Amino acid sequence: MRFSNKAYKYLVKLSRDKEFVISERQLIVDYLKSQNIQPFDKIVEFQMDFSGLQLTVTNKPSSTFNASLFSVADINHNEPIGTIEIEGRLYFYCGDHRTAQLWFVVSENGQIGTYDNNDEKVNLIASSFDKFIETYAFEDLLGKNKKYEHPYYYDLIDNDSFEMLVTDYFHHDKASDKYNKWLSNDNLIIHKGTWYDKPAFTIHVYGDDNEQCETFIKMLKEEKIVS
Repeated sequence: MRFSNKAYKYLVKLSRDKEFVISERQLIVDYLKSQNIQPFDKIVEFQMDFSGLQLTVTNKPSSTFNASLFSVADINHNEPIGTIEIEGRLYFYCGDHRTAQLWFVVSENGQIGTYDNNDEKVNLIASSFDKFIETYAFEDLLGKNKKYEHPYYYDLIDNDSFEMLVTDYFHHDKASDKYNKWLSNDNLIIHKGTWYDKPAFTIHVYGDDNEQCETFIKMLKEEKIVS
């Protein structure tokens, strides 16, 4: 199964901008070829499956992400395709986040990242847009269930100790990859994610209340696992 059950349920409720929906694969392939760009399978897939989707999180409008690769107008008028090439790999601009002031890109092999004009580097944040959606679906479900979200994000400074600490936690594999890990026990839900603006891990915690989260975070700080 491509997505988790929660992600399938999440996708059904999302809106999609028809101006970015192109269902004919050959049109996308021909558009890329017309500009001497290889029609990478993952780029064609992104356009067909995701372009135009608006990802939202219940009670967190600031987290809204609009996925947009090529529009109908782009293809009809053969508009130039914006790409970035870094270390031999091609990246395509793929959408915008309501509050994160960064360029979001998808690589030729489907990885999702952010691009910084200043240092001309891509910071990968998800192994695929499928995993990017899984994180949104998880956060949306927590918002729906009115789970308490601790307001702060912390730098993970001792990953080995953290992994030992959460060995017995439930690992949500469908929502996890090299850049994200979702974990839970009877009381807490933890997201080990990648900062949007740097290649480093962050820890974000959800629980039943603030005290529960603060107790866990205090322990992480005392053990010098986060800062």
